[in-house]
Amino acid sequence: MNSQTLAFAPDSAPALRPARRTQGERSAETRRKILSSSVELLHQVGYAGATTSQIAKAAGVSLGALQHQYPTKAGLMAAVVRRFATERFLAYRRALRGVPEGLPRFLALSKASWSLIGTKELVAAMEIELAMRDDPELADAIGDTLSRHSAFVRRLLARILEGVISPDDPRVETVRLLNNAIMFGLSLETIRAVPRAQIEKAVTAWEDAMVRLLTTP
Repeated sequence: MNSQTLAFAPDSAPALRPARRTQGERSAETRRKILSSSVELLHQVGYAGATTSQIAKAAGVSLGALQHQYPTKAGLMAAVVRRFATERFLAYRRALRGVPEGLPRFLALSKASWSLIGTKELVAAMEIELAMRDDPELADAIGDTLSRHSAFVRRLLARILEGVISPDDPRVETVRLLNNAIMFGLSLETIRAVPRAQIEKAVTAWEDAMVRLLTTP
């Protein structure tokens, strides 16, 4: 092998340096780690145990880095709630794609809700919502997100059920409230280690009850 060939051999080629991430990309990655660790800790040890110092440790970042992104715990918890609300919206949109109007579409939306039962994200959101009873700062931080999400689901249900009942029918709001209660309640049962098969039977029974509620004059 002559020197000219050696000069172009793969082993002698200069190593390619990975492109440096921008400050925005690094910040986004830090926020992702913090939010994921927040969900994990809220699920494992509850709101009281999910302190900012423990979240920072679990995320592998300094407490200062966490507080740079989220100066208060209330602000961090609000970000967790917003992320979960966004995930719910995306799940609903996927579930409704291509489904006929009326009850089939309503049941598809319900199944998307049931898929969240017992997930870490839903349990984390439940922990936060329960904690806001005794924390005015937290209630103020997440109140707007909760109100906007409830209003969105209310409008979505009214639109989906338009061919079944009137959008102004009080049963629309009744179904929304009961669906939330069932979803949260069954999530609590999963924490108590109730078998998934029993949870699914309860969901099926509730779906039947909803159909009767919506179709009985």
